[in-house]
Amino acid sequence: MGETTTIVTGSKGGVGTTTVALNLGVQLAMQTRKRVLLLDLAQPFGQISLMLDLNPRFTILDALERIERLDELLLATLAARHKTGIEILAGPRHAPVKPEQRHSVTIQALKRLVEIAGRAYDFVVVDMGVVNAAECAPVLAGAGTTLLVAEPSVLALGMIERHMAAAAPAGLDCERIHLVINRWQPSDNEALAAFQQKHGRPVLMRLPNDYRQVTEAVRVGMPLAESADNSLLGRYRDLAAWVAGEARGEIDRREGAGKTVAQ
Repeated sequence: MGETTTIVTGSKGGVGTTTVALNLGVQLAMQTRKRVLLLDLAQPFGQISLMLDLNPRFTILDALERIERLDELLLATLAARHKTGIEILAGPRHAPVKPEQRHSVTIQALKRLVEIAGRAYDFVVVDMGVVNAAECAPVLAGAGTTLLVAEPSVLALGMIERHMAAAAPAGLDCERIHLVINRWQPSDNEALAAFQQKHGRPVLMRLPNDYRQVTEAVRVGMPLAESADNSLLGRYRDLAAWVAGEARGEIDRREGAGKTVAQ
């Protein structure tokens, strides 16, 4: 793993972690024109293949069952390529892990899988779903960046502090954990400013609330649609640029001040 690996996790369930991971990965691939792998490690089922209407031949479980001999070349043969340019290693599609597969699904195996992915691809985006930071510390520790997704609700914001409280004692660098607020509306800025002041945790990116557009994207099995006047897509482009190392100072400054990056 390394600086080009980004783990996306949620402060709680239902905040849109998978949607963020998917659209970030697609925008990284489209903007950089480099090889990007999206790993679907969310439990218990994979959602990304369903969101993209994919029926991949292999899943995460196939990689984990081969973890002792897995290398960069073998990993590439297991990944499915989407027409947007991103490559995907999907999560389990139909059922929970079978008894005979349980020995393969370990934290150390997941850590090795993400390490190999980091060597094989220019960028890796990992959808971790909602996890206990302490339990998954070996996987989280090696990522260049962790994006912690929340929505601007009292419960989701409150769960951020629980996540951080578990991360620090586990030896994770909390400076590498960045907050992404999904389903944001301008009326949420006051509450977010109060949260930042109280807890001293800046918000990296606010993703506008656009239920209609996100629902339509899932219905047609595609990421967010291109549009000249699309503030949500613009934010994902900004987030991808930040992850790729472009315009970091500008985005950090604007978001930290509570201003919009893209109208």
